[in-house]
Amino acid sequence: MHWADATAKKIIKKRQKQNPKKYLISSGITPSGHIHVGNARETLTADGIYKGLLKEGVEAELIFIADNYDPLRKVYPFLPPEYEKFVGMPLSEIPCPEGCCDSYADHFLNPFINSLDDLGINLTVYKADENYKNGLYNDAIITALNDRDKIKGVLDKYRREPLPEDWYPLNIICEKCGKLSTTKVINYNSEESTVDYECQCGHKNTVKPFDGRGKLPWRVDWPARWKIFDVVAEPMGKDHGASGGSYDTGIKISQMVYRYGAPEKIIYEWIQLKVGDKALPMSSSSGVVFAVKDWVKICHPEVLRFLLLRSKPSKHIDFNLKTLPNIVDDYDELETKYFGLKEKEGNGEELNENEKDKIRLYELCTPKIPNKLPLNIPYKFCVIVSQIAYNPETETIDMNKVIDILKRNNYEQAELLKYEENKEDYNKLKTRLYCAMNWAIEYGEKLILIDSNTAKENYNELSQKQKEWIKLFRENLKNMGNNEESYNASSIHELIYDSAKEIDLEPKEAFSASYKILLGKNYGPKLGSFLSSLDKDFVIERYAL
Repeated sequence: MHWADATAKKIIKKRQKQNPKKYLISSGITPSGHIHVGNARETLTADGIYKGLLKEGVEAELIFIADNYDPLRKVYPFLPPEYEKFVGMPLSEIPCPEGCCDSYADHFLNPFINSLDDLGINLTVYKADENYKNGLYNDAIITALNDRDKIKGVLDKYRREPLPEDWYPLNIICEKCGKLSTTKVINYNSEESTVDYECQCGHKNTVKPFDGRGKLPWRVDWPARWKIFDVVAEPMGKDHGASGGSYDTGIKISQMVYRYGAPEKIIYEWIQLKVGDKALPMSSSSGVVFAVKDWVKICHPEVLRFLLLRSKPSKHIDFNLKTLPNIVDDYDELETKYFGLKEKEGNGEELNENEKDKIRLYELCTPKIPNKLPLNIPYKFCVIVSQIAYNPETETIDMNKVIDILKRNNYEQAELLKYEENKEDYNKLKTRLYCAMNWAIEYGEKLILIDSNTAKENYNELSQKQKEWIKLFRENLKNMGNNEESYNASSIHELIYDSAKEIDLEPKEAFSASYKILLGKNYGPKLGSFLSSLDKDFVIERYAL
């Protein structure tokens, strides 16, 4: 059973006595920087559980709370120095760094929200600033102020040094400087529902701390929102779920102050971004990020779902952009198995648990399941084809050239891509080609054919045996027919080996010689497929050295 379904069953079992009308799953993020793939793990984990609940036949809802009312904590590496004046102000009240959005928070939040549809995530978005300004937290603020001794007692149990006796569980946004991290509540009048506060900027006042004037600190805000939204489960990073973390204090505050049972604890591990030989935890503040908005530039959204949902949330993931083609291969393999297993199931054959799990994983990863097995051209091959078929004058990939290349590489379905009934396959292939090309340019290797002069220089450095092979291979290549049955990847592959065998040359020496005169390297893509993708006249001319 997939972990999302198992978690959903567990939640229902624990909550069924309460007979909830709706099972609400929450996730969220503070949009202080680029929302990256590591952040997406929380939202996709929540989405997996949400879909697991729906499978069980209960009413469920998925929400996302953007903590955009949190203060800017420092001038991050990606910000100009002048943002120092905004440190301490709520993110929603700070101007956009590039002037393209309504606020600093929206600048980082909007691209993520816009990606949700592509990712197949259907949720309701709430913004903390609106929640506070619309009065959603007003009662929770009064409750926290009235029970501040209980809250302080809970927090002090997990602190080395107790909070000051005059501490209040509330931050006020200064009316003069607009900051909330530099203010201090010095008195609360329960009869008038007002607080006295002072700010480091020198401003003092007595205000009603409602409708956005005041904000609960995180360790109080979190349990308050559980009660406000009636949350039954919420994924959390391991820092929040650690012993003495905000979940442990949140449970007690939720029960003792807000009279609400805390949601199910679901901890997810960090995703580390592989940079060179090091794997570093993704962090917006440190600049170690790969933004969700950038994923769709290099790969299909369902592959990101696959990457994050195939493992339990507690399993550590190292994300290496250079190995993306392998992840796509794994997804394509799952997709092929899915359609095979569905056919087997449709024929009345019994599936084992492992086969059922594969079907379920594919369903969770693929928001829009196609009617039939798509034509999946391997991502690694798309990296090559896209660059060969790219027309720099029009800045587009020539799809007619792509289809010709595929036909020469024994993809018999390629000709069918031209017809209307195969538009779905055509569009998916086109998307994959552009993604693969973007990946190659940014994270892989550009396919650059060296000029003839450089090829000649490299040819002169080859062994006599390699030079002899190049001449022989060229002659044999010339004798091949130009039609697809003759000039194709498999035929060229055989010719490489046969020509090498004819002069008793190790095949790897033949491959190395070819790459040197084509790419200026000792390695390259599969040679048979590569040569068949190039114009035959060009290949024959290049081997005439």
